[in-house]
Amino acid sequence: MPLYEYYCSDCNAKFELLVGYKHSEDIVCMKCQSDNVRRLLSVFAAPRGSGEDSMESLPTAGGSCGCGGGSCGCH
Repeated sequence: MPLYEYYCSDCNAKFELLVGYKHSEDIVCMKCQSDNVRRLLSVFAAPRGSGEDSMESLPTAGGSCGCGGGSCGCH
């Protein structure tokens, strides 16, 4: 399942969810439960080169778990 990033226009929250493609537009805000949510355009990185060292040079977005800086509660 792809990881999508969303923005809520009602409470200005940004959050990420693992969502199947068929349900990527049927999302409510995790903070205020509003359905005034839009999917953001996300960027991705692919490793270049070979070997274990190629993954270490990739930038991370937020936290090491991919939660975007704390939206999963691990930070």
